[in-house]
Amino acid sequence: MLGVLAQRLARRICKECKEQYVGSKEEYEELRLGYGAEHWDKLGIKQDNTFRLSRGKGCETCNRSGFKGRVALHELLLGTDHMKRMIQQKSRTEDMLKTAIEEGMTTLVQDGIQKVLQGHTTNKEVKAVAIK
Repeated sequence: MLGVLAQRLARRICKECKEQYVGSKEEYEELRLGYGAEHWDKLGIKQDNTFRLSRGKGCETCNRSGFKGRVALHELLLGTDHMKRMIQQKSRTEDMLKTAIEEGMTTLVQDGIQKVLQGHTTNKEVKAVAIK
């Protein structure tokens, strides 16, 4: 096993009518908790006037939906020797997830939130496709 890849498609914010806005404190906290507070702090993103999110206003190009196209969200679990041993020993899922993150894995939700911060999609879209 080299690795296990999970991927989802989320709607992309329309490039023609995309606008930035200052994210609210509630949106900031929702993203922070979704990403994982301990990992979020490493990103160095603060909740102030520089915290910007994007949304689509709706235009003729996107049929007034604010979305056009798709953006891929990815999660890659590498098949390291340690991870292979954990799988063979039938370790708990929580332990394997913790180890994978320590070894550098970005979860599906974390990748989605990164794409939200980059202005490609919205948190609502990420939650719709990446959270059970």
